[in-house]
Amino acid sequence: MTDAATTPELAELEGLVARLGDLTRQVTEQELGAQVADEHIADVLYAAARLFSAKQDRVGKIAWPIREDALNATETVVLVTALLDAADVNLFDMAIWYRRAQ
Repeated sequence: MTDAATTPELAELEGLVARLGDLTRQVTEQELGAQVADEHIADVLYAAARLFSAKQDRVGKIAWPIREDALNATETVVLVTALLDAADVNLFDMAIWYRRAQ
């Protein structure tokens, strides 16, 4: 973390995120993804979405902090489709929110 005002909570979160990334790589490399509980995947997605939304609400629209090679097109579309379906949001609704005030 580069912020001089890092709190113990932010430092702990940084460590957890690094560990989660390592574990996720191991699980996917061993092709164990199907054995991960749906609830665990959902909890990770909820946490990430809440953090991203909270930051964007606080500092304004930010670019998705994602490396070009982090997700392929299929992974991206599968995730977006699942999120839209879970929130009962159609593409028309998404287009309205997409242009919300910055």
